[in-house]
Amino acid sequence: MMEIQELRVLTSIVDTGGFKLAATQLGLSQPAISQSLSNLERKLGEKLLERTTPIKPTPIGTELLKHARYVLESETNFKNQLHRLKDGHLQTLSIAVDHLAANYYCPKIVAGFNKLLPEANIKIKRMPAREIIQAIKSEQFLVGIGPFQKKMEGLHAIKLLTEQSCLVTGKNNPNYKTYKHSPLQFLKETPLLSSYLDSPDQRPSRKKIRDYFKTVWEINDINLQLNLIKQGIGAAFIAKSFLDATPNNKNIVILDKIPFALIKKHHGLYMLQKNKVDKTVLKLVELITK
Repeated sequence: MMEIQELRVLTSIVDTGGFKLAATQLGLSQPAISQSLSNLERKLGEKLLERTTPIKPTPIGTELLKHARYVLESETNFKNQLHRLKDGHLQTLSIAVDHLAANYYCPKIVAGFNKLLPEANIKIKRMPAREIIQAIKSEQFLVGIGPFQKKMEGLHAIKLLTEQSCLVTGKNNPNYKTYKHSPLQFLKETPLLSSYLDSPDQRPSRKKIRDYFKTVWEINDINLQLNLIKQGIGAAFIAKSFLDATPNNKNIVILDKIPFALIKKHHGLYMLQKNKVDKTVLKLVELITK
């Protein structure tokens, strides 16, 4: 069986052009270098080097050299990863975010984190808030940044801010006249544009907001929701900060006659309880809370 040290010796002889220089590079004696190469050739039953000046590999030696370089590079990569793990750094910090986090405070957080741990890899995916919770619980992602939900058992949460979502529609909605004299009837004639559809049999017995609407369309892109609303199609809950930053929103109106038109949500960072002591996560929390 070939040993890594034998492959290292073969590579060094070829790279330096001789036994003497290879011995110096590896910190070994020249006899030890010769013996290591002899052992490798004996195991394979093949001559690996032509004893020319400079030394050159035989055709078999050339093929083995490719393998040796791959093995040695893999060993180096593993040692580097092991060093990072011993220092408390994950190979990848995976973060699931909602649309608000992705567009507003997440870029600043990630930029700051990169300064703290520039060697860390980062994976970010945007998804609906309810899917973020499940993604964290199933350990698909390490950290979630988005609105808090009712069912967050087993998660450690850190509040960042409170955001207000507004129920809006377009002034040119064909049912808008109905809204002025009968707001709830307007909802019965209007689809709700939502980023997430739950299963009806998973809902509690108490009527949910979405049940007031004619139907619910699952549209995961908030920009598409707004474009449809501007065209007079449907209604949607849009974060006020995003609404304020949206150009050409004069045609958008808040349905303030509806009792639940304004909803406050706490946004923040959350993770599994067992992960809150991870050194990489602690660095992220330190950055957010300082």
